[in-house]
Amino acid sequence: MTGANRQWHTLEVPLRPGTGTPARCPWGHDLAVAGVRQGWSQDYRSPEWTCEACHALSAGSGVWAMIDPGPARQVTEDHVDEYGLRLVLLRPPTAAGIGAIQLRMGHTTFGEIRFSLCGPDRRAVLVSVEVEEKHRRRGAGRILVAAARARATRYHWTMLPLGEDPVAVAFWATVGALGPHNPHPCTHQIDAQVVPAESRWTQWW
Repeated sequence: MTGANRQWHTLEVPLRPGTGTPARCPWGHDLAVAGVRQGWSQDYRSPEWTCEACHALSAGSGVWAMIDPGPARQVTEDHVDEYGLRLVLLRPPTAAGIGAIQLRMGHTTFGEIRFSLCGPDRRAVLVSVEVEEKHRRRGAGRILVAAARARATRYHWTMLPLGEDPVAVAFWATVGALGPHNPHPCTHQIDAQVVPAESRWTQWW
């Protein structure tokens, strides 16, 4: 890697949400048995891990970065800089409206999750997840879902219908749905026209 100042084209190291020492690598190995090394990604500005079993089976593989998806890791537009992988919070224009979290590095946006939160009624509606095709299958979608979940851990989550897109179904079957695929907005979210809303379950991880 050549540093975070460059214009990014792809996520070169896979991502997973989490903090602390992982129990398993993304490829399923028990790290207490396989062995694990911790490093630091200067580009992502986050911990980087290597599964010794993966590395032994295929030299150079088994490396991933762990991103803390919690609210403390998320920044607003006025705190975005050119260094490190950032979860950027875009607040909704109106109360209970649709806001977003983007996964960004410098001028490159890897993906975005859009959702509505109503604090008084503790309702959360997931509207869409989008990851640009060239950035998929590297964990960006997982990070975005975890970041949205972390902002509303005690909310009642529902989601817009998935439809019959096999890519969408496969994504949520892997990551785990935030809630039923049948939105239940509160009156504040209805007033904000959260549902019905455009559903774009066409771009994933």
